[in-house]
Amino acid sequence: MKTEEVEYPCAKCGTYNLPYMHSKKGFAFMLCKKCKSQYKTSTAVSANFRKFCSRIAQKPNKSPGYYTSAELKVKNYLEKRGYKEGLSFFHNSRVPVIMDSKSRYFFPDFTIPEKKLMIGASPSIWHTRWARNNADDRFTLAMKKLGWEVINLDEKDLQQLNKKRTEGKKLGRNPNVSPYKRSRNCKRLDSIFGKLVKGGKLKK
Repeated sequence: MKTEEVEYPCAKCGTYNLPYMHSKKGFAFMLCKKCKSQYKTSTAVSANFRKFCSRIAQKPNKSPGYYTSAELKVKNYLEKRGYKEGLSFFHNSRVPVIMDSKSRYFFPDFTIPEKKLMIGASPSIWHTRWARNNADDRFTLAMKKLGWEVINLDEKDLQQLNKKRTEGKKLGRNPNVSPYKRSRNCKRLDSIFGKLVKGGKLKK
């Protein structure tokens, strides 16, 4: 079938590529010019995704008072541990960073000055679009040089973030083993803030 002049992002590296073939079932097939991986995508889903991106762009994403559903999970995580917005953590605050001898501004989702920590909360797809992953890496490196840590939570991290550790005996398992494997980012946050166990108690 004749291909259309529409590019679709590579699932592996995020690079946009033109399809070399379309199927009658509505799939576009690409060979990534950057990472050389082959992939396919639904043309309908991709069209819907572009509409979704357009709607998201119209939201006040840099406003301190506007929370996405992902950001609300982090807010809940921090508040359960006694942190208060505007006092011990700040949402969408503007952070100036010197990069390539120029001052640039970033808006990390959460800034916790007491811990010298910044937390990002968004699906991984946002970090691989429009070369965002390069900008994210440079920002993380710049903050690391200033003694700050940056943790970006993807959808898998966010699903686990507010889960409590369940007693293994009720599940017929070893009581010393967690019923699910905690992600590396969630483990890191638990080590910084303490983890909640059964009954909502805080365990350092």
